[in-house]
Amino acid sequence: MPDPSLPPDPKQGEREYYARIGEEGLAHALGKPFSDDACNVNLANVAALFQLLPPPPARLVEFGCGVGWLTLLLARRGYPVHGVDIAPEAIDAANAARDRAGLDHLTYALADYEEFDGGGTYDVAYFYDALHHAEDAALAVRCAARALKPGGMLIAFEPGDGHHDTPEAREVVAKFGVHENDMPARQIIALAEAAGFDRHLRLPFPWDTFRHIYRSSYAGATDSRELRGKYWLGLGRLIRRAIGRQDDHSIVVSWKPTN
Repeated sequence: MPDPSLPPDPKQGEREYYARIGEEGLAHALGKPFSDDACNVNLANVAALFQLLPPPPARLVEFGCGVGWLTLLLARRGYPVHGVDIAPEAIDAANAARDRAGLDHLTYALADYEEFDGGGTYDVAYFYDALHHAEDAALAVRCAARALKPGGMLIAFEPGDGHHDTPEAREVVAKFGVHENDMPARQIIALAEAAGFDRHLRLPFPWDTFRHIYRSSYAGATDSRELRGKYWLGLGRLIRRAIGRQDDHSIVVSWKPTN
């Protein structure tokens, strides 16, 4: 039987998520990336994002920003950033963090990103681990397209095939009644094409690069020959993974036509 304490539908679950996780959960979200067990993964992603972005003062909008930990990092770099999220408690926490940091070029809107109208004013729209929470992902990507200037860039960091069936995703759905969908690269590209984007690039998941090349196992090598062997083994695994697109967990970048 359905849990009567859960919201009546997943979108309502998304609205109530930050209210339901409690003070400890909210503090954890605000402390990201450093508070999270996946700190190394998030920092690798942030490094990749900084490489992909045009330099400040390019205008950025994050769809599904949560409490705004990533928008805060980008604003500290000098980007004018606008965060959009459906959860009131998340936006309240994001605004409070922004005010403490004194960043007047960082703004937030309490809104459903499947309905947000950005007016064609942004250089980059991005989803960071958020598109897979959409009720209608096609609608969300169309809203991102409308938010962008001609030639603007869409960036998506999302989980791949099988995400919905992982123990972590099942637990979140059971506790909070939210969406946890698969969102592989091929699906994002198809959605972007349907929304009018005309160029697409699929890039390796940053953590794959870090874990295969920058490896703690180097410390176990007994001589330089073994060190070189471990390096080339890691590089080979990275190349095979990139070519084979194993699990399709990657970054997708799409560009809006210039006219």
